[in-house]
Amino acid sequence: MTVPDPNHLPLQLRVAAIHSAADGLFSFELEAADGAELPAFTPGAHLRLRLPSGALRKYSLCNDPAQRRRYAITVQREANGQGGSLSLCDSTRVGDSLAGSWPENAFALPPLAKGLLFIAGGIGIAPIMSMIRSFGELAPAPWKLVYLTRSAAVTAFRAELSTPAYRTRVKIHHDQGDAAKAFDLWPLLERPNTGHLYCC
Repeated sequence: MTVPDPNHLPLQLRVAAIHSAADGLFSFELEAADGAELPAFTPGAHLRLRLPSGALRKYSLCNDPAQRRRYAITVQREANGQGGSLSLCDSTRVGDSLAGSWPENAFALPPLAKGLLFIAGGIGIAPIMSMIRSFGELAPAPWKLVYLTRSAAVTAFRAELSTPAYRTRVKIHHDQGDAAKAFDLWPLLERPNTGHLYCC
């Protein structure tokens, strides 16, 4: 197995749009600098980007893989992190250029799953959004999403996941930072089954 060279960033990407996804969360839309189609990716894939600070970071792609003209990432601005998210969220502007890798996937969906249970915590929703968006109207298997956040204000994609198309499959739970209000996952996990569990 060939290990990707972290310094090999063949894609020249232009920041096409930036918007707030929730409190402290920012979504970036990236296009090929020459306007061409971007390399294909599979649900759950990530992209390595060289940030304005010079740091190299991985970000999950959260758009539908069928969209070949853009990559979408959603990033949590970590004020007390190592500076990568601050560089991207505070120093990047629409029209800026970023060097990126080809998409890579270490979190791929199984080809013949009999069922899918997704558990997302906070920004962990990003790769899972790519997965469920790829399903369209005909999912390959029955699926359910449990999405855990502190509050509605910090819940990315909340409006989309609350639409009728998702309402019967998606449970969004806010614990308000109180451990006593944590969602009880045990009823979903206590019985062995043939489904696949994805947690991020």
